[in-house]
Amino acid sequence: MALTNLTVQVDSERGPLYQPGWDFYLTDLNSTVGGKYIYVGYQTNGSQPITNVNFIAYSSEQKNSIPGWFWSPADLNSGAGGKYIYMYWNYDVGQPPIQSLAFVVTNQSVPPQIPGLQHVGCDLNEGAGGEYIWAYYSTTETGVAQVKELFKRPE
Repeated sequence: MALTNLTVQVDSERGPLYQPGWDFYLTDLNSTVGGKYIYVGYQTNGSQPITNVNFIAYSSEQKNSIPGWFWSPADLNSGAGGKYIYMYWNYDVGQPPIQSLAFVVTNQSVPPQIPGLQHVGCDLNEGAGGEYIWAYYSTTETGVAQVKELFKRPE
């Protein structure tokens, strides 16, 4: 199912915390740098699929979205220092819908190539130290299966 809405949850408690109507990716986007616990949430029950997503780093706080894009005004480096990082998305007709996001925490300074997934945006820990966090998306069911395999919990 395609993603139809996104949000960011920022909290002082490890989570993600339950929020009615939302599912959350389990990767803390402040992993390895401290600060607030930050999780990306999504919905799949809307009428229009998200077709583009991006993560952009700034040297100062932003007060408005980029024209033509939706955003979360939550800084993805909240409480950890470093750059101000924001998540943006839009709904371009004619583009393939995004089926899933994935966030990879690694010591690799270049985003690893992952079959079925497309890297997008900056290091989500940019300027805060710690390991690199790279964002990816998939527009195919194969990519969704790859995400599930990549993050499968040991039994």
